[in-house]
Amino acid sequence: MNKLAAANTYIQKHKETVKNRPLFHFTPEIGWMNDPNGFSFYQGEYHLFYQYNPYDIVWNDMHWGHATTNDFVNWHHKPVALANDKLYDANGCFSGSAIEKDGKLFLMYTGHLDPNMGFDKDESQIIEHQCLAFSEDGIHFEKYQKNPIIGEKELPEGYMMCDFRDPKILEVDGVYFCVLAVRNAERRGEIIMFQSLNLFDWTFHSSIYQSKFDENMMLECPDLFRVDGKDVLIFSIMPCDPKFHGEVIHKTAYVIGEIDYEKGSFEPEHQGLLDYGHNFYAPQSTEGKNGERIVIGWMQRWNQAAPPRDYGFNGMMSLPRVLTLKDNKLIQRPIGEIDSYFRNATVYENVALEVNETIDFHGGKAAYLSVNASIIEKQRFQLELNKSKDKATRIHVDIENTMISFTSDYGESGQIDVSECCNALQEEVALEVFIDLHSIEVFINSGEKVLSFTAYEQEKGTDISIRGLSQATLKEIVYATSEG
Repeated sequence: MNKLAAANTYIQKHKETVKNRPLFHFTPEIGWMNDPNGFSFYQGEYHLFYQYNPYDIVWNDMHWGHATTNDFVNWHHKPVALANDKLYDANGCFSGSAIEKDGKLFLMYTGHLDPNMGFDKDESQIIEHQCLAFSEDGIHFEKYQKNPIIGEKELPEGYMMCDFRDPKILEVDGVYFCVLAVRNAERRGEIIMFQSLNLFDWTFHSSIYQSKFDENMMLECPDLFRVDGKDVLIFSIMPCDPKFHGEVIHKTAYVIGEIDYEKGSFEPEHQGLLDYGHNFYAPQSTEGKNGERIVIGWMQRWNQAAPPRDYGFNGMMSLPRVLTLKDNKLIQRPIGEIDSYFRNATVYENVALEVNETIDFHGGKAAYLSVNASIIEKQRFQLELNKSKDKATRIHVDIENTMISFTSDYGESGQIDVSECCNALQEEVALEVFIDLHSIEVFINSGEKVLSFTAYEQEKGTDISIRGLSQATLKEIVYATSEG
């Protein structure tokens, strides 16, 4: 039995053992999942591929999993699209993207070769090059006979083949461009661009973005697209060397600017973070069916505690987010289809809380909570989520000091400066919170800032409280649960 058939047979045999799935976030049928790949709209459906190990809940032996959806809540698992079954991808079909051409769906991915599979890393033995597969039905894929299509011959001197990955394809005026992550001879990250007229033959075009030497960063999973008249480059940051793990935190950044495709130059104008939590990485975007730009991310971090082994899966995707620009900043809104998942909303207006007084909700495993508060009153309050006895995840809103802090008994902590969301032109701050079995996503002031949090602990509760930390008057609270 070949590797592709073996993976699909294993999934069908064992998928019913998986339990404790989130209710409205995408997860694999079984096993480990990381980066979203090949996110695209093709033949009337959204297609999501992803880095996948069906055989265990830890990273290894990367395949491409595959699922489709029409509403981003109900997903339909498809057969595994790619297995690492060729000499050029023997140690993994790493991340990549998808594009439609002549009615076919093309996948471009990184073929990874590492004889030691990272256990005794010898960079001189690691090779990453770019490969192509295609399909007429979007389900069954054939690998190009002349793979790899971008390799050592096409990569200029001064770059390292051991870190050369994550192709994202786009088409501009009949020309195909591909942005790729690479590490240069100084071991720092760059994003470079190749071009092609046919998807099969590629030439190096330019380097469009470089990290500084003293930033100690590798830039992974680049994406390049246009929103509201501006070009946006997104990438995920990781340490360029293990010795910098303590000082370089995994996160995802965006840069807004203008790109000249003919010259291959990108002029940055503004930059920021896509997510202020610890659990949003390697996102990928696509153009939606109505022309909107939609992004979805891997809702996890590499050093996160794994779920209990008997769950049978590890990894989930974020809510898809629609991207727009406002005041030269990237705005993220949860996909509109998610609204249909929540029913029987209860609305409270002008709720007054004394210090340590609470309003409590006793709901299910999934919930939606919206809180609007005046910024004029300089008040402080706290959302207590996943409450179970003395444990909770706490979102601390300090309007006077324009800070939102998050602490959790189930994971890490941090804080967000929300002064840009609480300025003199606004009268209130609004928080929208989406709570699933293993995750929390918070959208601040209609997506001006977002934070994501995940935790797989079994003992998390389902109660929610809003607690006054000073005298507080909340203009509106909306609470809803799901029918799931």
